[in-house]
Amino acid sequence: MDTPQNTLLVVLQIVSLVLALLMLIAVQQVRHRQGVVLWVSAFAILALSQFGRELVEVAWGYRVGRSIGHMGGALTYGVLYIGIRVYLGLVPRIGWSLLALAAAAAMSIEAIFAHQNYISLAGTACFTAMFQALTATTLWKAWRRDGGLGRSGAAIAFALSALGSVGRAISLIPDWHPGMDLVGVNMFWLLDFIAMMIVQAGCLLFLVNQALLDELQNMADYDTLTGLLNRGGLARRMQRQGSRMTASDKRLGVLCLDLDHFKVVNDTLGHGAGDDVLKRMGGFLRENCRTRDIPSRQGGEEFGMIVEAGSEDELIALGERLRMLVEQMPFATRAGNVTVTISIGVALTTGSGDTIDAVGDRADLALLRAKRSGRNRVMLSAPSDHGTVEAKPCISDPA
Repeated sequence: MDTPQNTLLVVLQIVSLVLALLMLIAVQQVRHRQGVVLWVSAFAILALSQFGRELVEVAWGYRVGRSIGHMGGALTYGVLYIGIRVYLGLVPRIGWSLLALAAAAAMSIEAIFAHQNYISLAGTACFTAMFQALTATTLWKAWRRDGGLGRSGAAIAFALSALGSVGRAISLIPDWHPGMDLVGVNMFWLLDFIAMMIVQAGCLLFLVNQALLDELQNMADYDTLTGLLNRGGLARRMQRQGSRMTASDKRLGVLCLDLDHFKVVNDTLGHGAGDDVLKRMGGFLRENCRTRDIPSRQGGEEFGMIVEAGSEDELIALGERLRMLVEQMPFATRAGNVTVTISIGVALTTGSGDTIDAVGDRADLALLRAKRSGRNRVMLSAPSDHGTVEAKPCISDPA
């Protein structure tokens, strides 16, 4: 029968199908990200549930078909909830979600076979609201942790949808609204459901766009050869983290590391072997840095590391440990194993007004002095009484 409510259901089918196609096109750009395929599947499920409802009603009867139609929303948002969790790198909770969906299906079938269609619709709307609220909570926690307008916007959209689904469920319980035209009420909430679904799809597309921007930012922040932060990426990281870098009893220290006689490696073994040495050096720094240390490649054969240290002695000890490890480590290259050494300049913040750039400059000057003094050594830089920078060796010359 062609009624306004059936017309709205057709609109729901078309809108959900169009959104599924738009989502499919968008996620092609980030298809390597886990979870996004489930977003497409969720909107497709909503469209198919409404198409399937009509087919099942013809083949197996009104009651079974109506239950499939009512379950469309809960199933859609159950899949979306799992997809969002996977996308954010969380445990998907598939088993729990399937159990909830099975309970919703059992409730819906029992209500419809008892000729309580609106109870079935209200009950499945409650399950839909539950998944929407869980999705909103997950996105909100992700925003609190990582920030991002897309995450906060999506969290708000799903939270509003959850409120709408709860309102729909309350409005459709016949015993609570005797004499009310429940068909008209359902049409209002169905329109709200369609509108909020469009908003949610827009928020998810924004998340896709944000993921692409994040990937471009990572490409700008990281050195492609070593996988370490480059100079610009390090500056942006420090700007974001600022004073949160250190514990109350620690200060920031900077290590400037330079491969000794690296030009000889390039000239005798080739630039390919030189790249292998640089790549291995990047891996070495990642493997030997502590949790809060930030290694970087400053350019050419020069590397850096920002660390926490309680004293200059602790900073010196860290630099010396790295120097000795490199000296003893064979660097595998396409031209065979080579042995390299490094010179290190270190500096530590002197007070609350000391900037990381100033500390880096002192460490860089200490590195220059270390190389001029014979290389393969660690040298500490400290401010003099007159505010200039002096460098002094912190270990004896290696044998």
